[in-house]
Amino acid sequence: MSGWLTEDVLMKIFATLEVPDLVRVGSVCSSWLHAYNCLRKLGASIQPQTPSLIYTNKSSGATAAGFYSLVENKPYTFTLPDPPIRSRYLIGSAYGWVVTTTRTHVKPIYDSIGAIHMYKYSRYTGTHSELDPPSVLCLDKLRDYMFHKAFLSSDPSTGNYIVVLIHHPYWQISFARGGDEHWTWLPYHSCYTDCAFKDELLYALLVDGGIHAYNLYDPTVKPQVVIEGLKDPPDDDEYFSVSEDESDSEVDIVPYRHYTTVFKVYRVNLTAMELVEISCLGDNILFLGLNQSICLCAKEYPQLKGNHVYFTDDDEYMSYGFKNKGRKMGVFNLGNKISEKIVSPRIWSNWPAPIWIVPNPRKMNSAFLGCQILSSYK
Repeated sequence: MSGWLTEDVLMKIFATLEVPDLVRVGSVCSSWLHAYNCLRKLGASIQPQTPSLIYTNKSSGATAAGFYSLVENKPYTFTLPDPPIRSRYLIGSAYGWVVTTTRTHVKPIYDSIGAIHMYKYSRYTGTHSELDPPSVLCLDKLRDYMFHKAFLSSDPSTGNYIVVLIHHPYWQISFARGGDEHWTWLPYHSCYTDCAFKDELLYALLVDGGIHAYNLYDPTVKPQVVIEGLKDPPDDDEYFSVSEDESDSEVDIVPYRHYTTVFKVYRVNLTAMELVEISCLGDNILFLGLNQSICLCAKEYPQLKGNHVYFTDDDEYMSYGFKNKGRKMGVFNLGNKISEKIVSPRIWSNWPAPIWIVPNPRKMNSAFLGCQILSSYK
């Protein structure tokens, strides 16, 4: 039925499609399927995909994941391999991968001499301080308090990647390379809330808005202080998130309350080491939550709204006995300071927390919709 279209023409057409339509065209006929597979192998020629929401729903079963397309305003359901997605903690997403952990993945993080590390310095002054004895928790409770958020330096399918983890005690950082059997702890500071990779450096954001730069190729070197924190830092129920604006050398930083009632945006010029509050993102769009923070341009994503923040609730305290409490999620308009619902009525369960993902068509098949699962290191 489609023989009059040459394969190169088909590939050019398919390259303009979003993930749901790519899945559909691959099932039309054998010639379209071949063009679809060739396009996936090329990868780079496919247009950037619009972020979508990964979530679970109790009625769909323990192994089923939901995929909500912002382009189509339509949900999909697909099945993932064991362990069941509803038994996992979703702690990060990037490059079309979702980073998860389960109770069986919970292992202590050791220091350089093989001891379970405890942070013995004041998170405020950096001086030695006496802390209360550590709590003793059973395995199923330890996971609730251990990991907060994970970050990927590059696509894990290449084998050459780094995973960075913000974890307790005190929101410290550890990292591991693909193939490592243990984490490398960075003991120099605590109270980190977000991370971003740029120019082979890890930029780690503090709760007060300060930024540290780590060279993970030499973790013995102390981090460079890129910018000091705000003199008037956020309240206790606020934290920062960082995302790179690819159009220049600057970074957008957004502190927001876990009630998600308001967002404030700061622009950081890494050259001038300045942090200035701004009232408008212009055509830019932010995606915040447990995903690696994303900054996009509305001109390239006409289905999305410029000067808006698409947010999911990544409040870690929801793990501490409040898993069934409602999640604050929505689309925040920085112009009128009003949030809209992503979809109504709500289609996701409160646990595990829904997470944004940018689908990767190169990893896509009809079952997975471009989503790969990366379990955390043991």
